[in-house]
Amino acid sequence: MTKFRRRWLGGILLSFLLNFQVAKAQQLIGTTGLMNIPTAEMKPAATFDGGVRYLQKEVTGGVYSFHTGLYYVSFTPFDFVELTFRETLLKTQHSVTKRMGYYQQDRSTSIRVRPLAEREQRWWPSIVVGVNDIYSAYGDSPYTSVYGVVTKHLDFLQADGWALTLGYAAPFKAGKMYDGLFAGVDYRPFRKYDLHLTAEYDTYGVNIGLKGCFWKSLNVFAYTQEFKGVALGISYQHTIKF
Repeated sequence: MTKFRRRWLGGILLSFLLNFQVAKAQQLIGTTGLMNIPTAEMKPAATFDGGVRYLQKEVTGGVYSFHTGLYYVSFTPFDFVELTFRETLLKTQHSVTKRMGYYQQDRSTSIRVRPLAEREQRWWPSIVVGVNDIYSAYGDSPYTSVYGVVTKHLDFLQADGWALTLGYAAPFKAGKMYDGLFAGVDYRPFRKYDLHLTAEYDTYGVNIGLKGCFWKSLNVFAYTQEFKGVALGISYQHTIKF
């Protein structure tokens, strides 16, 4: 490797490190969470968040028999309520050519609410309840569920902190994606760069991944479910200042 190329690559790496900010929590289907489970964290009021996801079929708990993707937009009008609208690609047969392809999209929505006025304190966790699939364009989506979740942040070992999450999801109608007890841990080992390492159980399997935020707005994440499949995501987040 030439000296010029080493300097060029080093400059790019340094630029990413200098712009590596606190990662905003995100979930696979676009709501606030770890990887594929929700947390009780809430974004600041007047926050917009939009992004895309890629899901291999192995990370969907048997819901899909094909790799797929989705895109979403989320809005937090107040710091106690969050609304998410998403479209998931569906692989179907073309009515004329009879070929299989991503010809349809399932539109669905989610809402999350902090039911109590008390926020997280020293001995009190954050609490959030939510509903996935308030509306779906093609009947009931596989995300259909109602859940409750608590999250508690811990600071020790001279790191920026740990966050522990525990919750329960109850599917209804055609819901398949979330069913039962889920739990997760988020570890942020560096105060300056704030890389998030996560591990969770999403009611079907164990996920391990990482996430980060660049330039205060660009969020990225990647995880694997038991090293059988992967999911990737990228999103842009912005909070309106009044």
